[in-house]
Amino acid sequence: MPSIVQFFHPGKEHGYDYVKYQDKYFKNWNTNDHKRKFMINEGSYIKNDIRKEGKLLFWGEWEPPSYVERIDDQINCFPYGVNPEYLHTPILPNLDKIKEYQEAHYYQNTDPFIFGDSFKYAICRQKNKKLRNLEKGSLIIFGSQVNYRFVIDTVFVVKDKTPYFSLDDIKNKNLEIYPEIVTKMILNKEMKVDNPEGLTLYIGATYDDKENGMFSFVPAKIDNNKKEGFPRFFMPDEFYDNNKFNKYFSRWKKNGKIFEGKAMGVNMPYDNVDEDEIYSFWEYIKNEVSKNYVLGFNFKMPEMKDDVHGPSIILKSNNSQKKTNKCKKQKKC
Repeated sequence: MPSIVQFFHPGKEHGYDYVKYQDKYFKNWNTNDHKRKFMINEGSYIKNDIRKEGKLLFWGEWEPPSYVERIDDQINCFPYGVNPEYLHTPILPNLDKIKEYQEAHYYQNTDPFIFGDSFKYAICRQKNKKLRNLEKGSLIIFGSQVNYRFVIDTVFVVKDKTPYFSLDDIKNKNLEIYPEIVTKMILNKEMKVDNPEGLTLYIGATYDDKENGMFSFVPAKIDNNKKEGFPRFFMPDEFYDNNKFNKYFSRWKKNGKIFEGKAMGVNMPYDNVDEDEIYSFWEYIKNEVSKNYVLGFNFKMPEMKDDVHGPSIILKSNNSQKKTNKCKKQKKC
């Protein structure tokens, strides 16, 4: 039977590495701990049950390079939230430079991966046997502990799974450029995974190819050309009071504020969950997200840029990681 997974990954915000030109900032391909980026990119979205296309603002993971802008305006400041200080436009080096990054063997992968035709999850914390053996229809809720609250960036519904030990095991999955910028970043020099038990590539259910009526999505907002920052989605306080689904989240305590009891790792208290129960929980999350966000998916694969340098000339940063701004009572954070 399928499962429900509350997946905690690092929640700090990426800053920038240097000023490129004309006061434009640039973030190199990450070599340090994983962080989130607040991004702008074209994609599909659902608003009022209608599918549309356009530029979206959203939180997610993208470890390759990005152009970076400062954010001045902030909206929806909450006591639990942290608003972004920077807006990232995800980009890629050309293929020749990507191969240089692969050969260096120390640049970060992006996992989960939300760009392209379907979401993918294939690496993080899969030394845990349970995470290599999730069933079709499982629900993975990716998020982070921010101000002691679980904030959600990706809702992932498992549609397909493929165990793999090398690139050959997944080469027929029509993954576009994904293996070049994700899989090859974690393979050893023999082009195999280091885990002797292998890993599992999960493909997320899409809006056009749902699983039990569910699809994967990211809480997002429509870009209005104002480049406004906003915090990641989190469950309402009522969820922690008397909601039948709160048993799938880590333990918490209330003392004026709600404090989640876990900062990293996974919370998976029930291995086997009824399909109708999973659908009901997914529907609850979808409805709560839809109150203030749109449901984003089909994010366009970032473009390759010839002006993105290779690893051999990466400039060291004097200002590589900026702290995020915590929300204040004022509109600006």
